[in-house]
Amino acid sequence: MGGHHHHDHGGKGRTGAAASGSGIRAAFFITTVFAVIEIIGGLLTGSISLLSDALHMVSDVTALGLSFLTSKVAVLRPDSKRTFGYRRAEVVAALINALLLWGVAGYMLREVFFRFKNPAPVLSGPMLIIAFLGLLANIASAWCLHSEKEHSMNARGAFLHVLSDLAGSVGVIAAGAVIHFTGYYRADTIVSLFIVALILYGSSRLMAETLHILMEGAPPCLDMRELEAGLLSVKGVSGVHELHVWSLSSGFNALSAHLLVKDPALASQALKSAVLLVSERFGIRHSAFQVENEITRNSSCDICEDNCKA
Repeated sequence: MGGHHHHDHGGKGRTGAAASGSGIRAAFFITTVFAVIEIIGGLLTGSISLLSDALHMVSDVTALGLSFLTSKVAVLRPDSKRTFGYRRAEVVAALINALLLWGVAGYMLREVFFRFKNPAPVLSGPMLIIAFLGLLANIASAWCLHSEKEHSMNARGAFLHVLSDLAGSVGVIAAGAVIHFTGYYRADTIVSLFIVALILYGSSRLMAETLHILMEGAPPCLDMRELEAGLLSVKGVSGVHELHVWSLSSGFNALSAHLLVKDPALASQALKSAVLLVSERFGIRHSAFQVENEITRNSSCDICEDNCKA
């Protein structure tokens, strides 16, 4: 029985995380400045949609700050207590971001319900100006994060915050225009409901993704049947079991498996071929294989143990 372990030494992973930190940092400062402006503007104009968007931006500031801190923690090297390093910190941050958004949505729903029953006058002119400036600020933040969101769940969580806020700014502009030309103040609360729906949609998707990773689910982009077939095609491999694939964080997938290689002379080459296969064909950056030439009693493999008992 033998084993082999392959891992990425972290160069690309640390570079990517560091890069995501620069985009998150820029978005954080842009959002912080305009969150203050929107809070003041919402209070002065009496617009519940502007205040809702401002409250959303405050949650963005918290989420972006948390994401920036996490991007620094995630690149720390493994130690004796965290043998995989701190990559999963970004998943925890994404989970907190999703929960934060749900809390914001719940608070906003309560405020919107009260305002819908009791419409209040809104200063549509200043509301439109502030909402338009908010749109520009959100576009700038989204641009800072766009190129990084595909490589980091951390950046993707921050991007979802900013994107939903961008759509919210568009909604506030629409509400301001309706109020300005028709005097229909409930447009303000209707747009607030639209903003809440955006928040719940984005946060629910983020929550589902983070829970999938925390439950050690297989990466969605990976076809497990194709992976198993690929390993079975390796010369000398006659069986594959205890095949597990999971994600430590976005883009960093790990694998462990038992390979049945009956001919000991082929074991070493089969290991090398399996490692290259999962790395080059499936993009798995950390792999650990255990080679078996027969079914062994007291193995760590449940399948082997069950077969022995049979």
